[in-house]
Amino acid sequence: MNESDWAVRRGSVRLTFDAFCETHERAWIWIARARLRDETAAYEAVGRMKRRLWQQWDRLLREKVPAFHAWALVKEEIGAALAEKLVNAEPRPPRGPAPAWVEAVHRSVASALDLAGDLTGDERSRERMYAAIERLSERRHDVVILRHLLGLEDSVIADYLGTTEASVRSTASQALDRLTQALGGRRGER
Repeated sequence: MNESDWAVRRGSVRLTFDAFCETHERAWIWIARARLRDETAAYEAVGRMKRRLWQQWDRLLREKVPAFHAWALVKEEIGAALAEKLVNAEPRPPRGPAPAWVEAVHRSVASALDLAGDLTGDERSRERMYAAIERLSERRHDVVILRHLLGLEDSVIADYLGTTEASVRSTASQALDRLTQALGGRRGER
């Protein structure tokens, strides 16, 4: 391979990387924002993840499901950011009022549960939803954010989480059960 061939190949690899990031970055940012509760920290974690991703890009292209490996990297960076705050004795940002994104999850979950009348959109209800989401297991939390905030298809979520669509549906159902219980209801009730 001569020098110009290498430059063309490197340019196309960069274009592929950029397209991959553009496709998935919204999910990476939102999961980091939801876990870190700090927009600046979320963007920093995703930036570190993208640098690591670029370093591993040639290998990642040979993976069966690159989105799963990228998801694992972003989760590692989120964990590292949380650990760094803990080591530096930095408190997590105060929970304060529910962030704006909780309203979108709230509406989607209420619709999925067919409980729109029971889950009013008032601040108290959003606060309860936020607290309930934060108490979910990490897998359930991720599925709720990916499915109910970002509206991703189960097949895409399955790729991110390295699982099957059936497992995503099961996890989503379990998350809805937990959220319903936390909000004082039972699924199937009106």
